[in-house]
Amino acid sequence: MRKTLFILISTAFVSTLLAGYFSFSIGFAVSGTAFPYVGIYYKMENFGVGGSLGFVVGPDEKNPSHWVYIFSPSVEVEYIVKENFSIIWNTKAIVVFPYQSEQLYLTGVGVGYSFPIWKGSLGIKLDADLILPISAGKKAWDRGKLAPIPFVEAMYEFKITSLNNP
Repeated sequence: MRKTLFILISTAFVSTLLAGYFSFSIGFAVSGTAFPYVGIYYKMENFGVGGSLGFVVGPDEKNPSHWVYIFSPSVEVEYIVKENFSIIWNTKAIVVFPYQSEQLYLTGVGVGYSFPIWKGSLGIKLDADLILPISAGKKAWDRGKLAPIPFVEAMYEFKITSLNNP
C-alpha cells in the first residue's frame, strides 16, 4: 500500500513539474444522458493528457421505485493543432450501479475548440466526439448496428501555472 501511494504521489509531482501548466475543469457531456463532470489535465506545448469523472443519478427503468447511479470516468489525450483548436482521442466507461455487469466501454476521436477568457487563466472549451462502443462490439457487429455514438461536451477550464513558470 505504501509503495503504491509513493508511486502515485511521485508521478503526480513529476508530471506537474514537466507540464507547461495543469488545469482543472468542470463540464457537461451530452449523449443520451447528460453527465456533469470534473477533470484534471496536464498540458505541455502541443500535447495534453488528462481525465475526468462524471456522475448522474436517475430513476431505474427496470424497477421504478429505485434509483440508478451512473459514473462515467474518462481518459483523454489531446494534440493542439493551432492555438485554440485540438484533435482529441478519448476512452470512457459508463458504469451503472446496481447493474455493474452492464458496463459500457467506449473509445473514439473528436475535435475541440477553446475560447480563452481573462488572459488564458479561464477558458470555455467545446468538444464534439464520435465514440465506438468497444465492449458491445461483437454483439453490435453481429446485429449490424455498430455505429459511432456522438458526444458533445462543454467545459470551463481553470488553468493553473506550473512551478516552472512563476
